[in-house]
Amino acid sequence: MTDADLKALFLAHRDELQVYLRRRVGCQETAADLTQETFLKLAEREDRSRIESVRAYLFQSARNLLVDHRRRERYRQGEELTEEQRQRHEPLTPPLEQRIAASEQLERLYAIIQAMPPRCREVFLLVRLEGLTYARIGERLGISPKTAFSHMVRALELLEQHTRELP
Repeated sequence: MTDADLKALFLAHRDELQVYLRRRVGCQETAADLTQETFLKLAEREDRSRIESVRAYLFQSARNLLVDHRRRERYRQGEELTEEQRQRHEPLTPPLEQRIAASEQLERLYAIIQAMPPRCREVFLLVRLEGLTYARIGERLGISPKTAFSHMVRALELLEQHTRELP
């Protein structure tokens, strides 16, 4: 396999390989580096003529390099990350303090809703949870749409009043 053959293989498979790697590492630069390493590995191989499927070889090499890359990243976790790296590796779940605060807010909201007059609470839940119109609520509860609307206004007033009182 000549240098011209390697160049042709590079041009034929580079983009596909880079897209494959970018999807797995989430970083264009890392994917480009791993793609280059994959082709360097092929170029350094002495018995290239014995490779039956060059494409399969390239993807297997890329997978192996990806595994090595992830191992190195795990070892480096103790090192200080740049801002870009930190953003890329941000956890998908919010910090514990935010989760606790959100849980407390939900509990307060639940208590406010439970304290509403029964019909007011029922209309509020039908609007907010089921997305029903006032006409449909009126049909379901045997009240006029205008009365359903009045109950919803009252529910919103109660919510606003109680949330203003919260710290």
